[in-house]
Amino acid sequence: MHRRRWLLQLVLRALAHRRGRTLLLLAVLAMASSLATALGIVSFSMEKRVAEEVRKYGANLIVIPETARLDVGSGGLNFGVIAEPAYLQQQQVAEALSRSALKAERSFHLRGALHWKDADLMVDGVNFDDIRRLFPWWQLKGNWPAAGETVVGHDLATRLGLKLGDTMELAGKARMLRLRVSGIVTSGGEEDALLFLALPELQQALGLEGQLTLVRLMVTAGGDSLKQSAAALQQLLPAAKVNEVRQTARTSEGLLAKVKLLMIMVTAVVLISAGSSVTGTMSTTVLERGKEIGLMKAVGGTRWEVMLIFCGEAALLGVLGGLAGYLLGSAIAQFITRTVFSASAEFIPWIAGVSLAVSLFLALLGSIGPMISVFKLDPVRSLRGE
Repeated sequence: MHRRRWLLQLVLRALAHRRGRTLLLLAVLAMASSLATALGIVSFSMEKRVAEEVRKYGANLIVIPETARLDVGSGGLNFGVIAEPAYLQQQQVAEALSRSALKAERSFHLRGALHWKDADLMVDGVNFDDIRRLFPWWQLKGNWPAAGETVVGHDLATRLGLKLGDTMELAGKARMLRLRVSGIVTSGGEEDALLFLALPELQQALGLEGQLTLVRLMVTAGGDSLKQSAAALQQLLPAAKVNEVRQTARTSEGLLAKVKLLMIMVTAVVLISAGSSVTGTMSTTVLERGKEIGLMKAVGGTRWEVMLIFCGEAALLGVLGGLAGYLLGSAIAQFITRTVFSASAEFIPWIAGVSLAVSLFLALLGSIGPMISVFKLDPVRSLRGE
């Protein structure tokens, strides 16, 4: 115990005696570890932010049925193709999604026509809880519907003169529906021309229980992962088409990837420069302390004990540089996320371990050459000043 305390005092006094060089090494290590810290925090924070922003764009995968096609013609005459309506089996889709283990928000749709007065209206049967999660930008005037109620698209409501509280009697192939208008929705898309009601009600009215025309998925994945998710789901649904949508999401992810690549390259350059600086500074220290090293060996210190002193100095510098780098890197990350991405950086405690690891690695790596010199140093020649 006494020996360890003596070694610690020796290390601290050596660093204090060369405070100028010690501060230089601390600054180099802190700068290198701070960039690694900033990279980790910005990457983690922006991945979460991009994921949140991508969700605002809606579904990134859609599942549609393969359209039944019938060639019309005889011999050399071809009159074209007749397309028959095709549907997805709701139970099959639900089982495929469960087997695929995709992390996805989903929305089942059945699109069809119901007769009202002297016109056919396009109707979309949906689960309104799913719609509210998947399409948060929809603006609703009124309330989301309960059983026996409907939501009308803004353009359709204007064209038909519908108001909140109006009652509509709609005729389907299988049954009549009497619905009350509970809300008028504005989305800025095709939904403004549609009538929305609960999926089971429309399935019963059209006589299509358990049938779907479209499934929208918001998969928690991007880039190649999204492609792989689509391919995996396609294998489970051979009678359907799984298509990737929303190129805007790809653009956001691509921009984030470029920013991360730039930060990685800058960090790599700084780490290499920092390692070179530590090596040069520690080598100069060994040359200046040649007589001191020779004296320690001459009074009975082994080569390993002398090396332990230099290793302790490097480790202590690495720890202090890592702690300073974490604080500085957190500030840099906060500045980047606020000025570039208009967001707040996440507080990530485990990044402190990364900062310490980077600083310790550089300090010890840069000390390998000088410590080898210490190991080979001849005490007699050192005391002679050779």
